[in-house]
Formats: sequence, C-alpha cells, structure tokens
Amino acid sequence: MERCGPKQWARMRILQACERLEIPVKLWPKFPFPTLPRRPYRHAYRPSKCLSLPEFCPLFESEAEWKVKAQSRLDEFMERELEGFRRQLERDLETGFLTPIKQTRETTPIEVRYEWVAKRICLRISYNDLARQKYQGNSYTEDSIKKSVNRVITEAGLRQGT
Repeated sequence: MERCGPKQWARMRILQACERLEIPVKLWPKFPFPTLPRRPYRHAYRPSKCLSLPEFCPLFESEAEWKVKAQSRLDEFMERELEGFRRQLERDLETGFLTPIKQTRETTPIEVRYEWVAKRICLRISYNDLARQKYQGNSYTEDSIKKSVNRVITEAGLRQGT
C-alpha cells in the first residue's frame, strides 16, 4: 500500500495538476516521484462461452424481429460475464490482492481539488484568493476549499499548514 497506494495516487494527481496549470517544475512539491504499479489491474476473468447469435431467417422474420432476439441474447451474455467478473473482483478484495480506496462525499470535481492544492503549495495562493476564482462556473467558499486542500494534503502524506 505504501509503495502503490492512495498516497502515491494523490501525489501523482498533484503533479498532473501542476502540469495542467503550467506551473514551472522548479515550484512543484519536492517528494520522491510516485511509484505506481507496473501493470494495471486486469481482471483474470475470461469469458466462459462465446456469444452465439440467433440464426437470421429473412423469409420468416423481419430484421427488427431478429435484432430484438439478438439483443436479448447479447444482454444475457453480458449479464453472465459481468456476474463472473463481479465474483472475481470480490475474491480479489477478500484475499487482499485489491484494496478499496475510501471514497469521500466530496462533490467538487477531483481535478478542481487537485488544482487548488497545486496552486496553494506551488504558487502560495491564499484560500481567500482561491475562493474568489470561479471553477467550471461554480463558486466555492474559503472554508470548503481549505477542507478539500487539507484532505488532499493529508492523503498525499505532505506537510500540513501549507
């Protein structure tokens, strides 16, 4: 978890925000470059059966009728496959191969939260000045920005009070 967990993802998102905002690299936070998993998680679940579409008999049915039957089979196939994937995911969570990341009830878009952190850490913009700016047409209070920034800073394992 320490090497590839939420702290590393938070740090990566801060660096991405710095890059998006075109902040000079020399102002970026100084922490070891995040190490992320080499291989993305790919479920090991393989489809059990191939999809077989119903036979189309143009003399006895219309294209629309055949499409309905084919769509029904496709829906059934996808449900079976998704159920198998869900079982595999549950096993991976139970064995600890995957670890769920705690979700927040935050309604502010993630890219906005990380841009606030980048502006606060790198450019030393005050919370009051951040609150004066509109983000994607929305206004945020100084208090809500401060809470979001401090939550991200804690998650990234950076020093509080920035």
